[in-house]
Amino acid sequence: MKLSPKVEKFLNGKHIGKVATVMKDGSPHVTPIWYMLEEGKLVINTTTDRVKYHNIERDNRVCFLVEDGYSHVILFGKARLAKERDGKKDIEALAIRYTGEQQGRKSARNIYWKQPRAAIEITPERVVDAL
Repeated sequence: MKLSPKVEKFLNGKHIGKVATVMKDGSPHVTPIWYMLEEGKLVINTTTDRVKYHNIERDNRVCFLVEDGYSHVILFGKARLAKERDGKKDIEALAIRYTGEQQGRKSARNIYWKQPRAAIEITPERVVDAL
């Protein structure tokens, strides 16, 4: 699905996303997360011991919210554990996006690279926006 230019512009802003995954019992699990937009997909990164990682491994349905007050975009879609991606490079890119070049590289080197990282791609199937 192709995102509209206004949705892409909004998603390229520096907002914190909220990703909802499905727990074993069917209940939602929502967490705040950094993200980046690449070729119409959202890329997120997490450690392999997190609940969201295991939820996506078991059930790839997700809902992703990005908001700025009442302006928001909601994406419903499928997540994929992107094992061909370099999770350490992705977390560094995300850290730079959200904290700046110097702090992002430092955090990546001193914290994130020491963790078992996984890249996750989210492909939107339906988008709702209030922009």
